[in-house]
Amino acid sequence: FFYRSFLEMTFSCAAAIFALIIAGIAGVSAVAPINVWPIPREITISPSLSPVNAVIDSESLSKRLSLCIENYSASFMSGDGSDAPYSLIFVSVLSDNEYLSQETDVSYSIEADATSDSMIKISSPSIYGACYALDTLSQLVSGSSLPSSLSIEDSPSFNHRGFMIDTGRRFVPLDLIKLNLDAMFLSRLNVLHLHFADWCRYAIESEAFPALTSNLVGDQAGFYTKAEVTEMITYANDRGIRVVPEVDLPGHSTWGLPLMETGDLKYCTSGHPFSLFDDSDNVTVTTLSAIISEVAELFGPEQLFHIGADETATLNDEGCTIDNIKGMEAKAFQHIIDLKKTPIGWEEVLYKSGGAEGFEGEAVINAWNAGPRPSNITSDGFDAIESLSDRFYLNNKPSWGDIWYDIGSEEGTAAGSVFDKEGSPELLGGEVSMWTDNYCYVLQCGSSGDVDTIPVGAALYPPDMDEQFAASFQGMVWPKAGIGGGSFWNFVPQVGADELTSRIESFNTRLGEQGIDSCPSECTCDETTRCGETYL
Repeated sequence: FFYRSFLEMTFSCAAAIFALIIAGIAGVSAVAPINVWPIPREITISPSLSPVNAVIDSESLSKRLSLCIENYSASFMSGDGSDAPYSLIFVSVLSDNEYLSQETDVSYSIEADATSDSMIKISSPSIYGACYALDTLSQLVSGSSLPSSLSIEDSPSFNHRGFMIDTGRRFVPLDLIKLNLDAMFLSRLNVLHLHFADWCRYAIESEAFPALTSNLVGDQAGFYTKAEVTEMITYANDRGIRVVPEVDLPGHSTWGLPLMETGDLKYCTSGHPFSLFDDSDNVTVTTLSAIISEVAELFGPEQLFHIGADETATLNDEGCTIDNIKGMEAKAFQHIIDLKKTPIGWEEVLYKSGGAEGFEGEAVINAWNAGPRPSNITSDGFDAIESLSDRFYLNNKPSWGDIWYDIGSEEGTAAGSVFDKEGSPELLGGEVSMWTDNYCYVLQCGSSGDVDTIPVGAALYPPDMDEQFAASFQGMVWPKAGIGGGSFWNFVPQVGADELTSRIESFNTRLGEQGIDSCPSECTCDETTRCGETYL
C-alpha cells in the first residue's frame, strides 16, 4: 500500500524555515505534529494551518449520520462567529443504508484546499465511513485551524476488528459496556464479541429457560434483560459496531447447571469442570438448540454466532468422549446454519474435537493459541479470526509494542499477502480480548473444584464494587485495545516504538476527553491498582 505522512518525513532546517515563511505569508502558524489514530492509509497535508469555522452539512437522510454530525459539529466551530477560509464541511455518502454487516464499506476520503475552496469534502460509500472521516478530521484540528490543504484516502486492512468482553464470569454492567463502545468507535473497532455465558453465569435473560438467571442474586447478581440487550445493540450500531453473541459450550458450561437441576441439560459430573453431555434422548441438544434460537432472534440480523468450544474436558467414564463432544458441536454448528447464520468456534472445535469438520466454507475458526495459526486455518478451508493470546489478551498485560502487530504477517510476509485469493478462505480480521477470570470470587467460580484459590481481583466481584470494577476494567483495557484497533485497521511497519508512544499518548488524551477512564500513559494499571494506588 501507499502511505505518506509529514510526521514520518525528516524535515531539514531549510524545509522548516520554508514552512514558516509560507505560514507567515498566509497569516497562519506552522502545522502541529500529526498523531492521528488509527493511522490513515494515505495522508498528505500542507505544512501550514488555516482557520476553520465550519458547519457540517449533508444531503443524507440517515438519522445515524445526523447524530454523528451533531456530535462533531463543535469540533470545527471557532465560537467567535468570524469568517474563516474553511466555512463548510460537506459529507457525501453513496447510500443512507444503516444496515451493518461484515461487508459494510467504511472507506472514506477527505479533500480540502483553503487557498481555492472554503469547502472540505468528505466522501464515503456508507454513513459509517463518513463518521470515521469526521473523527479523523477532528484530530487534525489545532486550536481553531486545520491544515491549509489535505488529502486523505483511508480504508481498513480487515473488515473484522473486534473486542471480546467476558461478562460470563464477572458481570460487566451495561453502562460500562457503553463506555467501551464509545472507545471502540474511536479505535475503529467494529465488532463487540459478547462472551456472556461461562463458568459463573448466563448473563442474558431467557424467556424460554428463566431458571438460567434465577440464581443470579446477591454477590452473584448480574444479567442483561432482553430490553437491555436491544439497547446495547442499538447503541453499538449507532457507532458502526456489530454485536456478536457467544454461548460457550460444551466446556465452560457451568452457566447451564440450573437446567441440569430441571432436567433440561445433561452433564458429565465425575470430574471438574463439568461438561455438557450429548445424551441419546437428545435432551441436551434440544435445549441447546432452543437457547441458540432464542439468542439468535434477540441479536437480529447479526450474521455471526459463536459457540466457544474451547478447552473442552473429556470425562470418558461417563460418555463425554471426544466423539460425543464432536457430535454436539457439529449439531450446534448445523443448527446455526439452519438459522441462516454463520457459526464460529475457538480453534479447538477444529483441531481438538473435530466438531467443525465438514463445515469448510460455512464456519469461522477463531485462533487464540500458539498452535494452529490463521494460515493453517485458511489452508484447511475455513475463514479465520486472529485473537493470539500472547498479543491480544489484555488480561495477560501485553505491552503497547506487543499489541502493535501485523496479523496478516506470518513468517515475514507482507500484510494480508497470505490471504489474498479472491473467493478463497481468508483472515477476516482480529480481536483483542478482556477475560475476567482474575475477578472471580474463587478460581473460575468454583467450577474447577478448587475453592481455596482466590484470584487477585476477587474483591471486585460483588455488584456493590461495580464502581471500582469499572475503573479497574477500563484501566486494564484502554488505551491498549485501541492499539489493537490500529493494528487491524492499518498496520504500518515503519512506525517504531517512539512514534507509537507519541501517537498512543495523544489517543489516550482523546479517550479521557470522551470520559473513558483509561490507564494514564505514564502509569501501570492492573486488576487492583492504578499508578500504584489501590482500588480497594
